[in-house]
Amino acid sequence: MSRYMAYCGLYCGACCSMITKEKQEGVPSATAMHTEADEQPCMGCDAEYQKDCEFVLCNKTHGTESCAFCPEFPCEMITKFKDEVWEHHQVVLQNLFRIREAGIEKWLEEQAEYWKCPACGCRTQWYQTTCTQCGEKIERRI
Repeated sequence: MSRYMAYCGLYCGACCSMITKEKQEGVPSATAMHTEADEQPCMGCDAEYQKDCEFVLCNKTHGTESCAFCPEFPCEMITKFKDEVWEHHQVVLQNLFRIREAGIEKWLEEQAEYWKCPACGCRTQWYQTTCTQCGEKIERRI
């Protein structure tokens, strides 16, 4: 599993918790990015503390790499997740249908491109409105 793809269809490459973890690891694309001081680092879906996540458990039960490939997709669990208060959850069904259509690698390439600053190409985060590299205003993409 890619560290930037969650089973549920979130793109973790634009998540400030993942970026916090990458800063700790010295990943160059993460070091220039701003994250909140109290942000908890995320190690992705395969981390030990995620073992009880309903999407991790369900995908392991079905033997799938993503909810996109589950024979029960779209299910009530992923639909409820999409409807939660967090705006970045609202795109999971769209992402999962795209993963199913294009495949994981192509989707990851598309997401990496989508989450770049249009002005300088710096990696950006879900709720970011100004590029930390060049200062350009970024239109909200969620």
